[in-house]
Amino acid sequence: MKNMEIRALQYFLAVAREENMTEAANLLHVTQPTLSRQIADLEAELGKRLFVRTNRNTILTEEGMHLRQRAEEILSLVTQTEEEVKNDATDLAGTIRIGAAETHSMYLVANLFAGLYRQYPGITCEFFSGNADTVTERLEHGLFDFGLLLEPVRLESYEYIRLPEADRVGIITAAGSRWAEKACICPADVKEMPLLLSSRHRMQSFDFVRWSQGSLTEEDLHVVGRFDLIGNAALLVETGIANAVSIDGLLQEETKRVRFIPFEPPVTTTAVVVRKRDRLMSKTCRAFWQLLNERYGEREQKI
Repeated sequence: MKNMEIRALQYFLAVAREENMTEAANLLHVTQPTLSRQIADLEAELGKRLFVRTNRNTILTEEGMHLRQRAEEILSLVTQTEEEVKNDATDLAGTIRIGAAETHSMYLVANLFAGLYRQYPGITCEFFSGNADTVTERLEHGLFDFGLLLEPVRLESYEYIRLPEADRVGIITAAGSRWAEKACICPADVKEMPLLLSSRHRMQSFDFVRWSQGSLTEEDLHVVGRFDLIGNAALLVETGIANAVSIDGLLQEETKRVRFIPFEPPVTTTAVVVRKRDRLMSKTCRAFWQLLNERYGEREQKI
């Protein structure tokens, strides 16, 4: 493993993506025997079989799928580091990578980037949508520079800036459901309704027991399924078989087939922009973080 070259990983990923040794060789502008030898050397070095070869395809093994994930992360970091070193001595350039939850606060981050871009048109951005588990995992691996997360979030290992706007939490329900005309959703309603919940595992996105002051237990919940992003979950909500826990305003502007009903007692959630503590930042990321801090930083923030 210690002798593995970047080129070997690039060859490996080309075969994994094309699922064909000849097509991957053509893409890489090398001969098919050369590519086959590189893959064989990589398998020998790792002591693992990475591909199952048939007459028509070259398919990843389980070990190969694991290496593919890590290889993509490694090559992404190599590219990112090269950009940072190349651009750090010049005017602001390079890419800001942000993983973001679904929240209205994203417009604050987007507007801030837009302002920086108008001043420095050499910069670019990459936005990725996902829940807190997905975003924080990629932050840990250095694939994102910043994360925009909905609380609750464990912040001990992050520098963070809490954004000023709060989102109402409630239920997304089908327009024709028995709950659609309610002014609010109380614990007694939740006991009767099928639910779609967030797929977050590291920390619950919503604590029904605490919200209901103990009148609800985990056993009272009728969980039909879990979801990452509400846009896809809304398609199931529209069928009327389940209701999704969500924040206000994400869907109603796009479709009249679902409605948002807030919780009672009322619940709001805030968003935080985080970065991994003690991780070096590029010149462009430092400028973006400074703008965030100047605009939204709090006195009690730990920096």
